[in-house]
Amino acid sequence: MPQTPPQIAIVIPYYQRRAGLLRQCVHSVLEQPGEIRFRVIVVDDGSPVPAAAEVAPLLPRFGDHRIQVVLQRNAGPGAARNTGLDHVPAGTPLVTFLDSDDHWTGPFLEDAVTALGQGYDLFIGNSTRTGQEKTRFEWEADKGLDLQATRHPILDPERGIHEYHGDFFDLLVRRTSLIGPTTFAYRFEKFPQVRFDPGIYNGQDRLFKLTLGQDLERVAFSPRIYAHEGEGVNIFDKAQWGSEGSLRLVCSYIRLARRVRERIRLTPEQEAFVQGQLDEARQGFVATLLHLLRRRMPVDWPRVLATLREDPALLALLPVNLARVVLARRSSHEA
Repeated sequence: MPQTPPQIAIVIPYYQRRAGLLRQCVHSVLEQPGEIRFRVIVVDDGSPVPAAAEVAPLLPRFGDHRIQVVLQRNAGPGAARNTGLDHVPAGTPLVTFLDSDDHWTGPFLEDAVTALGQGYDLFIGNSTRTGQEKTRFEWEADKGLDLQATRHPILDPERGIHEYHGDFFDLLVRRTSLIGPTTFAYRFEKFPQVRFDPGIYNGQDRLFKLTLGQDLERVAFSPRIYAHEGEGVNIFDKAQWGSEGSLRLVCSYIRLARRVRERIRLTPEQEAFVQGQLDEARQGFVATLLHLLRRRMPVDWPRVLATLREDPALLALLPVNLARVVLARRSSHEA
């Protein structure tokens, strides 16, 4: 007898140096309430702490039919998520993601399956994050770019699920961070070919969300806090201004903005917004490079040259951006 496919698959890209994070993450899935049929797909991206050892203590209690570990050589989070999507069992209609240093604190699976079961393409929930006082829905200072449930009709008062009314894609272009990496689920059966761009390390989730967003028809959400986002291995969150990793970060932002302009269908207003982000990234590139040189810090010159080759306008605008950086620095010193 053929096995009934799960209702939803949870893809967890995994690369950590600290033991216990993945176990906490997977345990939060296994403890989800309700009778949801799910499959956890952990993609071990060449992690120093092996995934198999992390989940082994959970198998005697929960069984191995719900947990699958896939091994691959280290290729980055985007490639790991793609591997997970490639291993989603045939016939599985829904997919969600969970970062290995995060864990669910609320009934996310039950609410996501309930909302998507009513014909919605995407369900998003709220979350908290280490180092942030506000929830993810409240990050944006501009009240037009946060997500206030009272502005949208209620679908399920008991679960606090609302239907988004308005231009969700336009909001997504301007505030992609509204969707946390660990509290969104989508109709995989409708978007089976959408994948992450492994060539973008920081922001590959933004491109993925925009790729989905441009073809979404109906979106549901809940302001309930479903998860807490931790801080395991995340080289970009820790690549602060002035650090050696900041150059890699800003180069990634340049590539991301260019990819968004090339691949996503944008209105003229949205195009202008993304162009503004690209302009900021180009100026940030110059500011970062100048900062590293002035302080005689190591510079990744192959990355610098590769970025200049990939973005010829960056080289053409170098004198203009250099002048802007110098003027901004003088202004800050005079203030």
